[in-house]
Amino acid sequence: MTKLKHTPASDQMTSWSNPNLAPDQFLYQRLGPWPQPCPSYPMDQAPEVLNIPPIETQLWNATIGMRYLQTLTSFPAQASAKAVADGSTPIPPDDEFVRMMTKSVYSRFLKNTADNTWVSDFGAMVVIEKQTLTNTYCHAVSCTFTLTGKQFTIEQINFPEASGAPLVVTKNDPAWNLAKAYALQGAAYYTLFVTHPALHFPMDSVNAITKSAVPHTHPLFQLLYPHTSYTLALDNAVLEGENTIVNNHAPGTWFDPLTGNGYEIRRLFNVGYKGRVDHPGVYPAFDYMQPWMDTSTPYGACLKVYYKPFFTFCSTVADLIHRESPNDTYVARWAKYISSNVEGFPNEQKIFNPGVLANVMAIYMWDVSVSHGADHYSFANDIAPKGGDATTPPLAAWKFLRIRRPAPTSKSDGADVKVVGDLCTPDDLYRTEMAQEMFFKSSTIPPSLFDTHYAFTSKELLDAQKVFHDDLALAAAKVTEIMDNFMQLKPDANYAYSNTIPASIQY
Repeated sequence: MTKLKHTPASDQMTSWSNPNLAPDQFLYQRLGPWPQPCPSYPMDQAPEVLNIPPIETQLWNATIGMRYLQTLTSFPAQASAKAVADGSTPIPPDDEFVRMMTKSVYSRFLKNTADNTWVSDFGAMVVIEKQTLTNTYCHAVSCTFTLTGKQFTIEQINFPEASGAPLVVTKNDPAWNLAKAYALQGAAYYTLFVTHPALHFPMDSVNAITKSAVPHTHPLFQLLYPHTSYTLALDNAVLEGENTIVNNHAPGTWFDPLTGNGYEIRRLFNVGYKGRVDHPGVYPAFDYMQPWMDTSTPYGACLKVYYKPFFTFCSTVADLIHRESPNDTYVARWAKYISSNVEGFPNEQKIFNPGVLANVMAIYMWDVSVSHGADHYSFANDIAPKGGDATTPPLAAWKFLRIRRPAPTSKSDGADVKVVGDLCTPDDLYRTEMAQEMFFKSSTIPPSLFDTHYAFTSKELLDAQKVFHDDLALAAAKVTEIMDNFMQLKPDANYAYSNTIPASIQY
């Protein structure tokens, strides 16, 4: 007869797998935070976390909020000087235009449509086209490229409804510079308001529910918690704060560079989360389990290389959980709660299928660190006349967040457009420089991803943490071979710590 092992009552009450742990075993005693429907567009956007724990708000105020205030008081003179330089910057030549559209964060929008033909489609700009500020303009636009070997070439820029009829602009047309500006505007707005919000806001539900529904001694909590700092308070400030570029008061601030008020601009969030049913192939709905890392482009290939270390690490954690607590209560509840809030997240049954828990955890960690941080770094440094310099902030001239000239309606429109100042006012450019310094550029707070450690109580998992760090370093070396301007894992003599990959969404 097998003798049953006796577990002391005190151990039963504190074991991370005990299904009946008391509230004091949870970070906030099961009192929240918790996702709620988005106040602005509850049916079309990811749920928000509206009630932020006070300690997280205090931490945000002392770090990120303080940086915003310092920028508001100390950066205006520099922003003004940069705006002057921006205005005299030439419209990007074709080689720089292609570099930005195909070898930066903008490559997220490239889709192979036939053989060697690729298209970046910004047709959803029609969503905000009629709600722009007075004397500012935007327009639905797409770009057609050909790919020969590994080299993209821009062939044409398409305006589907220019004065009621399609307009195709090519390199020899007088409208070419104006067309390139509109294409870059579309790419900028898609980055800021279509793809980037999908990295932020669906992850808030994972963040909040992990803190509220998983015991702090659980390996799931111990793994994800270091990647949840700052984010809930930051996202709440972005969505609901008074000093944000996505509220209706933003145009009256010093730092809003956008072409419409926040409520209208946020309609682009809908495209990134719910997609467009009339163009599902171009605008698919958000699916948690299908993050973008298209290896057809260098940028996507780098994201894919970095994903592997996360999956390896998370597989070890998932294996321990499944081995020591099959059908774990807290994993099941966690999946049930999140799947009811986040599109594509596996439910309480699917979470126990082979490899699913590991993938779910890896996607979250990779999303809030590598994918999010790299987008900011690329948007600030690559979409610029001087790209890839991590120590000297580049000009923001080529963002074109406000354009003062209507989109071309014929091939001859815009023959006089030579420099950025032909399309944007000094105030527009000043605001863009302020927004770049405050919101767009990377500002990583220690510890970075590589410096992050986990409060595991298992030697197996502590050993896996070391392997994870080693694997990240190997991935970084591989990424350097693919792209020399991808965000770095660690600082060096020429690369500031603030530009290294963050542990969490913190800017």
